Amino acid sequence: MKMKMTETRTDYESEREQRVKANRSKLVRLGLSSPSSVLSAVARDVPLGRVESQTKASYAAALFSGPPRRRKPKRRKQRPSGGGAASSMLSPTRLSKRLRGEKPEAVVESKEGKEERRGEEEGASSAGRGRTRAQLVLCKHEIRAPFTLKSIGVTVLDLGKIHRGQWKNKYWSNTGCLFHHAYPVGYKATKWHFNKLYTMWIEAGEYGPTFAVREEETNLVFRGESPTKPWTKVCLHKRLGTRISGPLHFGFSDPTTQAAIAQMYSESELQAALEGSRAWNEILSPQEKAAQEFMKIEGVGERTAMVLATTTSLGGTQHRDRDSLAKWAAEDGGAMLKRFLLTSEEMPENVLLWPAWPARFVPRILSHLGCEN
Repeated sequence: MKMKMTETRTDYESEREQRVKANRSKLVRLGLSSPSSVLSAVARDVPLGRVESQTKASYAAALFSGPPRRRKPKRRKQRPSGGGAASSMLSPTRLSKRLRGEKPEAVVESKEGKEERRGEEEGASSAGRGRTRAQLVLCKHEIRAPFTLKSIGVTVLDLGKIHRGQWKNKYWSNTGCLFHHAYPVGYKATKWHFNKLYTMWIEAGEYGPTFAVREEETNLVFRGESPTKPWTKVCLHKRLGTRISGPLHFGFSDPTTQAAIAQMYSESELQAALEGSRAWNEILSPQEKAAQEFMKIEGVGERTAMVLATTTSLGGTQHRDRDSLAKWAAEDGGAMLKRFLLTSEEMPENVLLWPAWPARFVPRILSHLGCEN
């Protein structure tokens, strides 16, 4: 019995030794260990794990024992020097006046050239605005409030009514907006923002619409002359350091709202919305006619022209045209008109705060009216 156990054990050990030799020879063929270390390990019957660790250590020592390789610097291409063919190719065919030591002539653009260039620039900018403006899509079915805009989470409670009274053009968005549309008076909408409910509406102002935003939790009301201004005041009040798109939060950037407002347009108003043009009243009031006349004065914008057409602070009466205003201003050399343009509370606040207004535009207006300033 003991004899059989000894023979079985001997056969197992010999078979194991053959398998170890076969495996190590495979490692040698694969380049995973050196032949000398494998043979010596087989002779000494060293475990395979110890051989691998010794082989890795010797390989690492051989790899990092020598000095590190240095990259060869790239050879720079040498440009030909001297009077060869290459130098003749590089020499200029003609010399400019500066290289010849002569003073160049000053290029003076003519008035016609300036006007033509300005017209091209304005045409290009208007074309760019036309590309960015979204196309109004009319709906075949009627859209009634209230409805919710799922894209931005705004609920429109009331569409309001199109303003067709004086200064109708001011109750429309700028032609460069995403949609050119009317601001209906009485428009009302709500939106959750900053984890609070806000109510928005549009009121009729003296020279245009007033946009209001109320925080329902605190009952604070923020107002401004554009959809963005009251929302900007909300951000400043909360000290968030962020910006908000007023047209987006009011719901004017959604095609559904635009289609609903378009249902209230007249034929001329629909044409203005599609073309991006100004929407004036078909029959202008005396103040609107005067404002259009004052807008022809160099340096006078739309809002300033509206103030000049409605104020009675310039001589106690409303001036109806440029000649009437120029005649009154010439009485004191434009001193009272200049004071009004620079300090009057009737003037738009953003115009008075504009640095270029007193420096360039007011002198330009006085000069156009023939006044000494």
